[in-house]
This record gives sequence, structure tokens and C-alpha cells, in this order.
Amino acid sequence: MTLAVVAFLTLSLSGSVTGIFQQVETNLFYLRFEYLYRDSQRLAAAEGANVELQLTKDKISNGKSSLVIPKSIHLDKGQTLMFDAKGGNSSLTKIRFSSDKEVVTYQLNMGSGKYKKTVS
Repeated sequence: MTLAVVAFLTLSLSGSVTGIFQQVETNLFYLRFEYLYRDSQRLAAAEGANVELQLTKDKISNGKSSLVIPKSIHLDKGQTLMFDAKGGNSSLTKIRFSSDKEVVTYQLNMGSGKYKKTVS
């Protein structure tokens, strides 16, 4: 009886820990993506040259730094963002990531390089 209770509690807690770990991994990914996005803008402005930020199903890269997309997060569409020599982008692109729990969308503003993040 005691063994059954201990086994039940262990399994219950391990599921909770796994869920917490996945949520932390997801939150860190979005923070790192936003940093890589801004870093790509700064890189373009500092070098005075265009910088591409490539988004593929498993990785995001600007040629100098890259970020692996966790298996729990799905990028809806691969694409390439171009930052001009002033750090601005030239499109109104929408970047959409989805997971089991949420959909995160980044709506880019043309020219300024800023974005609006929505979570649903």
C-alpha cells in the first residue's frame, strides 16, 4: 500500500516537473528569439549592410548567431526577414509560432523594425 502511494506521488510530481520545464523552455525560446531579432537589427546598423534573419522549421539564424526551435514549438511558415543598413525591415511580415498551449504571433511594422507580440 505504501509503495503504491509513493509510486503515485512520484509519477504525479514528475509530470508536473516536466510541464514546468516545458513552460520554462518555451518562455526562454521567445525571449531568445526577441533578442536575436533585435540583435540582427543592431548588426545591420553597425555593419551598415543588409542582414538576413532566416527562419526555418528547426532553426533561426542571422549568419552570426542561431537559435534552435524546441520540438514543442512549431513555426507556421519558414521565411527570410531582411534588415536594411539602418536596422529597419521592409515588410509587414507575420511570424507565427504554435505549441500545445498557445499561439504566439509577431506582427512586424514596416520600416521601424518594431513588432507587436500577441499570445492566444
